[in-house]
Amino acid sequence: MSNTGKRGTRELALCGMLAAMAMVFGYIESLLPIPYPFPGMRLGFANIAIIAALYLYGPRDAFIINIIRIVLSGLLFGNFNTFVLGFSGGMVSTAVMSLLKKTNKLNIVAVSAVGGVCHNITQVAVAMILLSTPTLIFMTPIFIVLGVITGAVCGVVARLFVKHVNKTA
Repeated sequence: MSNTGKRGTRELALCGMLAAMAMVFGYIESLLPIPYPFPGMRLGFANIAIIAALYLYGPRDAFIINIIRIVLSGLLFGNFNTFVLGFSGGMVSTAVMSLLKKTNKLNIVAVSAVGGVCHNITQVAVAMILLSTPTLIFMTPIFIVLGVITGAVCGVVARLFVKHVNKTA
């Protein structure tokens, strides 16, 4: 945000673009014919926009863009359970990534990987409650590994995007 406290046109436009990018990535991902081993599993590529927002503009904008993405995706493509799972995982992972970024001890790829793990663990915990299925706990190790892998991939792409945006600033 600028020194005057007003958001610049470029910054506002980029935040809008990041929200749209998150929606498009999420939608495209839902169309991919990938044989996921577990129901509800996704690669999480919409989070590239959230990580980019976090590193370009900070936690406030990352949360706002994530809320916009989750609410619109839930209304357009989901149901109550997908909304609750997406919202809980998204908010927890964004909070954790925001705290980790603030420490300046991890790079964007590591922060994203931890965010992916937190997202998945939160969703498993919430699914256990929503579906009254405590045996879902046994899926946690698999979702931790998947969170690290997909989170790192999202972090690499977000790092390239942030680097490009910063060059053009």
